[in-house]
Formats: sequence, C-alpha cells, structure tokens
Amino acid sequence: NESLLKSRDKSQTNHLEAIDYVRMNCPPGILSDVGNKTDRLFALGVVFVELFAFGNPTFDADAINEIKASANAKSSGDTKMKPTIDSTNNVPLKKRRSDQEQGSSSEISGKLALLGTPRPLCALVEDLIECIRGEFRRDDAYKTFEDVYLDLQLMINEPSKYLFDNHMPQLMISDKLYGRDEEMLKIQEAYKLRSTGVCLGVIITGEASVGKSRLARSIDELSWQNNGTVLRGKFDQVQESQPLSVIANMFNDMCQLFAEAVRSQGMKQNLASALESALGSQARLLSRFLPNLPRLMTLNFTQNSSSYCSESTQVIRRLFCKTLQVLSFYSPGPITILLDDVQWADPASLLLISSLLQSSKDNKTVFFLFCIRDNDCQHSPDSTVNSWYQSIFEMPLKHITLANLSEDGVNAMVSDTLGLFPRLTRPLSKVLHRKALGNPFFVWQILETLQKEGYLYHSLRGTMRRWMWDMDKISDLRISENVLFLLMSEMNKLPSDMRMGLEVASCMGANVSMIVVGILSSHLKVDLAGILERVAEKGFIDRVGTEEYRFVHDRVQQEAYKTMAEHRRSEHHTTFGLAIYSQACSDNDDDLLRISLNQINRAGPGTITDLRQKAMIAALNLKVGRRSAALKDFGHSLSYFENGKSFLDVGSWEHQYKLSIDLHDAAADAACALGAVSDVQKYSLSVLSHATSLEDKLNAMLAIVKSLRKSLALQEAKQWGVKFLQELGEEPCRIAGDPQLNSDISSMIKLIADVADESILNLKQSNDKKLVGIMKLYHEYFYIFQMVEPGMLFSVSHRMVQLSFERGLSEISPIAFAQFGVTALCMGNACGGYRMGSLALKLARNLGVPGLVSS
Repeated sequence: NESLLKSRDKSQTNHLEAIDYVRMNCPPGILSDVGNKTDRLFALGVVFVELFAFGNPTFDADAINEIKASANAKSSGDTKMKPTIDSTNNVPLKKRRSDQEQGSSSEISGKLALLGTPRPLCALVEDLIECIRGEFRRDDAYKTFEDVYLDLQLMINEPSKYLFDNHMPQLMISDKLYGRDEEMLKIQEAYKLRSTGVCLGVIITGEASVGKSRLARSIDELSWQNNGTVLRGKFDQVQESQPLSVIANMFNDMCQLFAEAVRSQGMKQNLASALESALGSQARLLSRFLPNLPRLMTLNFTQNSSSYCSESTQVIRRLFCKTLQVLSFYSPGPITILLDDVQWADPASLLLISSLLQSSKDNKTVFFLFCIRDNDCQHSPDSTVNSWYQSIFEMPLKHITLANLSEDGVNAMVSDTLGLFPRLTRPLSKVLHRKALGNPFFVWQILETLQKEGYLYHSLRGTMRRWMWDMDKISDLRISENVLFLLMSEMNKLPSDMRMGLEVASCMGANVSMIVVGILSSHLKVDLAGILERVAEKGFIDRVGTEEYRFVHDRVQQEAYKTMAEHRRSEHHTTFGLAIYSQACSDNDDDLLRISLNQINRAGPGTITDLRQKAMIAALNLKVGRRSAALKDFGHSLSYFENGKSFLDVGSWEHQYKLSIDLHDAAADAACALGAVSDVQKYSLSVLSHATSLEDKLNAMLAIVKSLRKSLALQEAKQWGVKFLQELGEEPCRIAGDPQLNSDISSMIKLIADVADESILNLKQSNDKKLVGIMKLYHEYFYIFQMVEPGMLFSVSHRMVQLSFERGLSEISPIAFAQFGVTALCMGNACGGYRMGSLALKLARNLGVPGLVSS
C-alpha cells in the first residue's frame, strides 16, 4: 500500500481503511487496564506512525524504543537521536538517517503531514506519542484507550468533520439532538402505539430553552417514514393574535395541503361529500377561520354567515373536531399535530385542544405532540391554564419531562459544534455545563459570546487548525441573563449552610468583599469563606480574584434575598451593619463606613432603639448624601437624605433642629434636581412650618419656586415667588414702560457708566444669607418672566444690580450684570450693554463662581 495518502481523491477511503485496520488489529488486551497504560498508548502511536508512513506496521520492538527515545529527546536535551520518516524507502523506522532533525512527537506528526496525512490524524499520532512523557505529557495527550477508540469511531462516522481539515472559522450549530436518545426512543414507541389506539401522543414538559421544541421536531423523520403529515403551531406569550388563530392557521394549512395533494376527481368528490355531511351549512361559519376550506367543498360560501360570538365557541370546537376526523380518514398517512408553547395558549384554544383530544380517542391516524413549560402552567395566574394543565394528564398521552443535559451531553454538543474530539473539549464543556447548568440553548449562547469576546477563536498555528480557548477568562465570564431562571430554580435544592451563605451574601448586594466576609465570619462564628467557595462551585456566585465574591447576576442576588422573611432580612442588615460599623470605626475606613450605613439603612430605624445612635446614623446619612450630591448622583443622595430623616426622633424639630433643617433642605434640593415636584413641596413646606427664622426658610422657598419652574408650572411658580419675596421685604416687580421704572433704569445705567471697572470689581462681598436668597429668587423670576411675562424682565434685572451695589456682591451678581446689560441694550445703550457683559465675565472669575463662565 505504498500509494497510501499520496492522492487526495483516494485519501478518504485509504484513511478509513487504515483506521479500521488499527482498530481490528490492535494487540490482544490493548484495551484492558493491565500493564503500563501510557506505554501501551505510546506503542499504539508507533503503530500509527508506521501505518501512515509505510502502510504496514511491523510491531517492531526496536522501532518502538527508537521512537520512545526520540520523543524524550526534546525534554532531555539529547541530540544524538535524530530519526525521521523516509517516505522514499519502505524500511522500518529503526533504519533512519542520523543527520536529520530531532524527532519529537510534533516533528513526527509534522512529517506525517508532509506525506498528506490529514491534520487530525497527525494530531492523534502526536497525542499518542506524547504519552511516553508520563506525568509531563501535555493535556491533549491521551489518557485512556476508550478515548482513542471514540476518536477513531468519530473519524469513521463523520470524516468530513473529524478526519479532514475544517476550514469554517464561524460557529455552526447543528440540528442534532445531544444526550436525548432515551427521550427520542419514547417518542418512537408512542408513535408506534398510535396505531393501536393505546396512545394519543406525547406531552413534553420542561423549563425554558431546555430543548423541548428541538426534541419535538424529531417527529419529522418518523412522519416521513410513515408517509405522514406534520402540522405545526406555536403560541405567543404576548397573545396579540385572535383566539383560536394558531390552531385555525394550522388547520387552514392542512386544507391547503389536501387541496393540492388530492388529484383524483373521484377522491375530491368523496372528500367534499364527507365534509359537507359532517359540517352541513355551518361549514360557512368555519370558513371564517379556514379560508382554504371552500377549496375542498362544493357549497356556496358567498352567502352571509353568522358572525363569531362567544355563544358559538362550542359549535366552533365541534366543527374543528369533525374536520379533523374527515381529513384524517382521507389522509394517506398519520397526521401529527405539533403545538409548541401551549402554556401561552388562550383559553379558547385550550378548550379546543381538549375537544380535539377527546374526539380523537378512537382515531388511530392522529398523533398529538405538545411542548409545555410546566412551571409557567402551574404558576399561571389564569385558572383556565392551570386547570387545563391538570386535566391533560388524564388523557392517554405519554409524558416526557426534559431535563438539562449532563456533562457528557454538553461535551457531545461542544465537540460536534467545534469539530474537535470529545476528550479535547471536555475541560471547556465542564465549565460551560456549570455556567449553563446543562441547558443546551444557553450553552450555545455562551459559545457565541465567547467567540464574540475573543475567548474562543480559530487557530491556524501548528500542525492542527482548530478551535482554541482561554480557559481562565472563560471561567471568570459573567453568564447570560437567560440562565438566571435555571439558577433560581436550583437555589432551593442547596444544603442549609449553603443557603445561609447565599442569604448572607445577598444582604450585601451584588458583591461582597473578602474583608466583609472576614468580619461576618467572626460575627456569625462560621467559615463563611469556605461556604461561599462551595456556593461558587454550584454556579451562583463567582470568586473574583482574591478581593471579593460576586453574584453571577443581580437577579440571582435578588432571588436569594427574597427567600428570607422580611423580619429576618431586617435583623441581618442591622446586625451586619453594626458589626461592620464597629470595624470601620476601628480602622477609620470610609468604604466600610459606607457599607455599614447601607446595611443599617436597609434595616430601617425600627431595629434601633438608642436615640443617640439614631442621631448618629441620621448625621452620617446627611454627610454621605452630600458627597453623592456633589457628584451629581442625586438619586442616591436623596435616598441617603430620606433614610437620615427616618432616623430622626419624633421631637427632632426641637431636640435636633439644625440636623432636621439640613436633612429636609438637602432632600428638597435633590428632589428638585430629579424633577420630583411633590417631594420638593413635602420637604420644603415642612421646613417652612417648623423653621424659626427667615434665613432657615430661604432654601425651602427657592426649592419650591425652582422645582415648579423646571416642571413648567410657571404661573404657580410666579405666585409662590411673589409670596416669598414679599415675606422677605421686597417690593412687587414693575412692568416695562412704567415711567418710574424707566427713570430708575436710566439712573442705574448712568451710575455704572460713572464708576470705573476696578471699583465695581472691588465692591464688597456679602455673606448675608438673606441677600443671597433674595438674589436667587430674582434669578428664578428672570427665567419665569422670560416665558410668561417678558415685560417684567427690566424690573428684575434692575433690582438685582441695585442690590449688588447697595448690599454687596454675591454669587448671583455676575448674572445680574449680564441680565442688566441686555436691559441697557434694549434701552438703546449698546456700549453700556457690552461693558456690563464684560464686567459680568470678570466678576464671575473674581468671585470664583463655578459654572458661570463657558469653557
């Protein structure tokens, strides 16, 4: 067989024969566990080398020893043995030229590749030769003869995928079923029993994306073998379509099939007569659901038919049943009705399905196949769905509960998808099985994600073109959101200590640092880190380096949190928060302080009775909330302020006056930034009713007007502004055209013109809170009047500049000068308006007011 592997056209046949030769002619006992397994695996590699190089293995002991020495040469540094494969002389491997390159396992496979041996076979030889290195062999090296046998069998069964190079760098999902042999056998048995009347069909239940629909599609081959027909329908969760539409469309397709398949005129007449006899004049009513029905009948369907109404549903169900009986009688083979996602069927369809099943008990040519998410049926808020699901098991249907794939099932899927031998994909499959819990759809989703992220890639390096992966990054990868539902259903099956660990971790949020784990371990007197390690092995959390544990998804954390009773959650949060607070104070650690505050806030004030402790927590919330507000994180800041208020004592306006004012003002400001007008008024009005001075009311006044202005409640904002300014001693604004206002504006323009820039810039700065409050209210007025009463703008700008001259500069003064510059321009003084604009910019810089000067 000297021409072995020389011709591409003959290579497939020759290689299959060669592989089969080795399988049939292995030395006796080679598949047993007697003796040194790695030596025997290496010996099999030698057989392959001789077979693929010369076509006739010698089983020569000297040749084995020579290759053994060459395989070890690379690691030992021995360069004396330099065997090669001589393709021109049919001589044993021991007769080699000594002046060739070093003959390591990879070099041997490389030489085989030059002879035309397919790369997968070269890699197989290389992995067998590697076995001689013992415990130092690569991970890809063979470990059992069962793996060798399986690889050879795959090469024979699917040579295009496993024997020859696969040049498809894109993932290609197969339509195969993996790990479902037992379930497929049950469907085949039920299909055979159909003809005896013992079994009406199969109901496949299981969780989402476990493979119910794919398993149901295996009925296609059975139906084709029996000259049958498969009718498909799939219900939608949204249920936008009309009731019965899914089944009606399926029956309408069946009418079309019969209309196109029946060619004999006599058969057409018989079918039409049978339908007319069964349906009578009510066929016109059914034709509203089945537009193709008239193609099978000779009745006049142009006459008006009764409209569909609720009273006719029973009649409609009977007509559907009669139609199925007639068409199945004239069908050349069995009719399979496949309905998917039945848990989302409308009540009318569920009743129709029950009627079809009842009327088909004696019909040996109809086979039903249902796919149902049983959890959705059992927990459906619709009592019709739940009661139907319970009643369906009284029917003569074979029940198949589809579970997730085992590790071997996932490995078969991954192996087939990547075109790699199962032994090579087993480590990857183990990780994928853990992350997807064996759900085939989610395994595929994760594979796609890995390829998109570059963690799974097609490599062209070395002697083997194949898929490669980064196992470390894959192990740390966050899982698909859809997998969460599977994790949640598995959560209740955990041992009690692991559930406790999940509860504790869930109280801390999405992440829990190792520092906190250590604190809580001491507090709970358990090895919390050890427990969380076991939880991580189950796929609920991930260990992120040495710093923290992280829930694989926030929904998993939420579900773990929900498993606790409300009072237990509060107890945990309080005790955990106080334990962490004690450590935070000891270490002066701001991060731990924030963590402890969040825990105590989640518990609420009801679990703390010490008034001084409550006041401390309220003040801490104010401090942390202000930090968040400074970062424009108004949502969290408002949450801190509200939590702080909740810890205030009933008599806080008397005993904790300053803290109460500050918390309410801060909450009003945060709510205003978020556009929560009602909250602003709630906090601000509380201040206005309890504050003992005008200065303490200023922020509340401004918050109310500002929030109304931002929400475009302009008239209401104007009314509140008028009221507040009057309380602060300000005169009402005057409208443009008022003679006295025009005179005052002219006087102010002249005053500014007579004063040098330096003098204006050096005006005293005021620390008067009342002045600043009045200026801010006028500033809000300016925005309001621009939209509802522009004639008031001149009065507002004049008063703001007047206050700056008379009572001192404030942070609003630059805005006052800029606005009055516009007023001067409108009064015909362009130069004066330009100068005031320039002064406004200089004042903003001198006063250090952030955000006023454009970048």
